[in-house]
Amino acid sequence: MKLKEKISLEQVFEKEYKMKVVEPENNKEAIITHFLNNNKNGVSQFYKKDAVKYTKEILEYKYPEEEITNIVAEEALQYGIFDTFDIPFPPLEKPKFKFIDLFAGIGGFRLAMQNLGGKCVFTSEWDKEAKRTYKANFGERPFGDITKEETKAFIPDGFDLLCAGFPCQAFSIAGKRGGFEDTRGTLFFDVAEIIKRKKPKAIFLENVKD
Repeated sequence: MKLKEKISLEQVFEKEYKMKVVEPENNKEAIITHFLNNNKNGVSQFYKKDAVKYTKEILEYKYPEEEITNIVAEEALQYGIFDTFDIPFPPLEKPKFKFIDLFAGIGGFRLAMQNLGGKCVFTSEWDKEAKRTYKANFGERPFGDITKEETKAFIPDGFDLLCAGFPCQAFSIAGKRGGFEDTRGTLFFDVAEIIKRKKPKAIFLENVKD
């Protein structure tokens, strides 16, 4: 198959093709952008299988008359079929460490860690508008709800630092201080579970004064 033109991920997942290619609240764009943003550090192999699968789906929709095999999809992905755009905070070429960014918001933790020489290899955030802003800042769509096993399953091995700014409302002195009795407070246990599974060298958790 001869590639005819680059494909915009924004069109695929937010505009022109959205209703026919993707379902709401899936991790397809997150998988593809995480693959693309980690193609120089080996972590991309963790996302490769699913990135090829979803690239194949997109190409089949874009070029319905063509025969799209997994090999064709992989070659297209490696070639650079997806149109990327300039972002204000690109990743470092030669990072000193790898980290993951949980409850990412619009990327405050990530920006700080990048400025210290880090490379983000996984990020998650549930808020739709925050995810859009995060992508505009870093060129990467965050994965969704970190309480779900299908999201946790995409956290790669071998990262050095876990960063998490989990919700503060359950602990803030300005709120009802429900703590772990508040559903938002139990998100801490999801972080603890990830730490137990992945055993990073260090953790950096942010919350409010109790």
